Amino acid sequence: MKTNLPKGLITPLEAKKLNQQFVKTRSKELNKIIEKLDNKPNKQDSLSSWFSLEELENYIAYVKQEGAKKGIDIDGLRVYFGAYGKNLKNPAKNNYSTIFFVPTTPNKQFKSKNTIKAIVGSSDTESIDGLNLGTLGDPPSATYPQI
Repeated sequence: MKTNLPKGLITPLEAKKLNQQFVKTRSKELNKIIEKLDNKPNKQDSLSSWFSLEELENYIAYVKQEGAKKGIDIDGLRVYFGAYGKNLKNPAKNNYSTIFFVPTTPNKQFKSKNTIKAIVGSSDTESIDGLNLGTLGDPPSATYPQI
């Protein structure tokens, strides 16, 4: 079975450059925030989240199944940045940054004052649960590539 290559593939070198630019331009400020929130000097924020292929495949299957059951045309997943608060079931993640996935549906054309306008892109689908709780990088502040 032939696999179509996804759009947007990047080389390991490009991934490294993206991660280095994130660390250079954002991580120091994020670390200051997490140090203040936890009152722990030198605490560093997470720089990655890990999801197994099985988790991602199961999530995609779940989203497709729920979309079909609810009559929702699912066209993709959006990735959001988030941050954990305190008093979670897993206190080790308190105040760390995270990412989560939500399903999207294509925007449709709509009529406004006798004019048809096309909306470009996709909208988040709030009637299907998102996916979170990936494993933080090890250690959370480890940069790409983790070995």
